[in-house]
Amino acid sequence: MRKLFFVALMALLVAGCASQTRGEGDDVPPPYTGNNTPVNTTGASNETLDEMLQHDDFDLPRALLLFSEKYYPEFAKVPDHKLDIPAKLARFDKYTRQLKDSLRHDHSPRQRVRTLVDFIHMKLGLRFDQHDSRGENYENLFFDSVLQRRYGYCVTLSLAYLVFGQAAGLDVAGVRFPGHFAVLYKDTDTDGTPYEKILESTDFGDVRDELYYWSEYRFSVTAVQNRSYLTAMTDKEIFGTLYNNLAGITFVGGDSQLAIQRYTRSLELAPTNAESYYNRAIVEHNSDLDRDALRDLNEAIRLDPNFTLAFIARAGVLWKAGERDAALKDLGEAKRKRPEWPQPWMLEGLFQAEQGDVDAARESFHKVLEIDPGYKSAHIALAELEHKAGNEAEARKHAEAAGTEQ
Repeated sequence: MRKLFFVALMALLVAGCASQTRGEGDDVPPPYTGNNTPVNTTGASNETLDEMLQHDDFDLPRALLLFSEKYYPEFAKVPDHKLDIPAKLARFDKYTRQLKDSLRHDHSPRQRVRTLVDFIHMKLGLRFDQHDSRGENYENLFFDSVLQRRYGYCVTLSLAYLVFGQAAGLDVAGVRFPGHFAVLYKDTDTDGTPYEKILESTDFGDVRDELYYWSEYRFSVTAVQNRSYLTAMTDKEIFGTLYNNLAGITFVGGDSQLAIQRYTRSLELAPTNAESYYNRAIVEHNSDLDRDALRDLNEAIRLDPNFTLAFIARAGVLWKAGERDAALKDLGEAKRKRPEWPQPWMLEGLFQAEQGDVDAARESFHKVLEIDPGYKSAHIALAELEHKAGNEAEARKHAEAAGTEQ
């Protein structure tokens, strides 16, 4: 059960989904940056990636290519990944001109949104990689790879909207949600009223209102006030998300120390990213740095008091430290916030099993399976519990369901 206790926590790691464009000529608006500063898309800058990341906003396309050059070889197991950056930026400019040309014919925000969405998902052919739901495929992290493969996940698909939409003069920005990333589109409607929608890059640019995300992810108003979620991000903050995801695949690759360093870099770039604090805490717990883990979980919950996964993880850390009452309080809070999730019930069962309350543990594990019949950890726990209780038929049934039957 002690091994399962750790597995239950590790399973909680979060992976890391304007003005109208005018006709051609000198009066074409500059690329939108969120602060009315034109973006350099010519590749003339000689700044390194680290130098660029000292600014809030910068040449985003070039920075994405430098990020790929720097980190792609580590995961692809190749000596280098030298890119012809001027040539790639020239191709990006060609794509942008095509998008601008299409936008010239649009007269309403809805038309411009449809043109942008069609450009990303039909012209470029980008789509969500459904085989990488946990964000562990390194190919989906690097922008040049996503454009080449035509598959990505929420962050990198959204980046395509930003790179080409901003360069075409549209007011688009990245926004975070718990475990997710999307595109905020702003415009002015034909009657002069503000037009603001969220484009779901993992669902072929489906247009959604804020209410959908409030209902789906249940983050707190405090999290928005703290700029953790539903807030237009600077380029620097976007790279905070990229480093968070880089740290995640680094940890999956087995290097916990380097993963912690990269989560720390993520937080240097985006200090209000609650998920980076949370993810770093999970890896710190794995490295027996429970005091550091507790500090990070406290900060994640401060940034978003509705961060249910952080309550679950903090309950586990507190339980391990012998703070049973505090652990049960956090667990109760998690169950109250998300009674439909299996994770709080799984952790409760592990607590009960450790205390020797077999009947209560059995009931909790069965509750997990009511919510999710395929929850492997619950089957493993029940197989172990029933074996110790002498119920071999039940033990075999759950071992088979978990795929652990010898």
